[in-house]
Amino acid sequence: MADDAQSRRAKALRATGQVARRLGLNPAGAEVINDSNNTVVSLPFERLVSKVSTSALEARGREALERELGIGRHVAPHGAAIAPPAFGDTAGPHRSDGMVLTLWRFQEEHPKPVNGDRSLARALHGFHTALHDMVGTLPPLVEKIDRAAALYRAADATSQLSTLDRRLAERAYLRLREFFRGLDASTALHGEPHEGNIIWTKHGPVLIDFEATCAGPLEWDLAYLPPAAVAEFRDRDDNVVAKLRPAVSFCVAAWCLAQPTRAPEVARAATYHFRELRHSWLARRRDPGCRS
Repeated sequence: MADDAQSRRAKALRATGQVARRLGLNPAGAEVINDSNNTVVSLPFERLVSKVSTSALEARGREALERELGIGRHVAPHGAAIAPPAFGDTAGPHRSDGMVLTLWRFQEEHPKPVNGDRSLARALHGFHTALHDMVGTLPPLVEKIDRAAALYRAADATSQLSTLDRRLAERAYLRLREFFRGLDASTALHGEPHEGNIIWTKHGPVLIDFEATCAGPLEWDLAYLPPAAVAEFRDRDDNVVAKLRPAVSFCVAAWCLAQPTRAPEVARAATYHFRELRHSWLARRRDPGCRS
């Protein structure tokens, strides 16, 4: 709803201003630059952005932002291509009006180069490497699948779905759970390296948004990438990548269906990814080699 969005953004701006003044920073010109999950506010005079915990989704709120900041602090010194946290205690986490706020260094966007896929693959590989020694502390990817399934089952969370849609989602979930049992889960993953979580700078791509970081099969992250970038990963299994693309749609559709009024791009993503999930299921049902 427009009023909800206006109120949410106003709270994020107010919290950012309060924290900025507390830190001796200049909040002039602060503006919301993204509001599709948590709310991101730019502080142009300081060349910083604040990320404010406004998401209502489980595992995407205050604790997620604190954890994300810890990941940023860990991988940045290892040379990972990320938008790094602000220096020292400036980064936070800070609290204001019941919300958590973290501060990150602003990255100036440039157009994506025509042949940028190789550098994108290097950036993601570098992130995996920098985070590898934390893999034992990261949540398993299957928890993400479980949370998505819970949203599909909850009629109050995904009220747009029909009974048939919910049955399809449940069958897809059971199939995915079985498939995941046979996969290696030892890679420290970004979790959601889609184009919205990549900023192209004059020096190349940098990754942002580490709320979904988890441990799982390498192919999960590759399922988000364009084919030319996927080809740069020699240890991949292309069959697994192909089978995980519907799993990505399974998760994204659930999160977006649970907050369809958050932003227009969220509503569009909900429609697109549930349609992809439906098509993948129907294609599987038509495959004579499938038994269920």
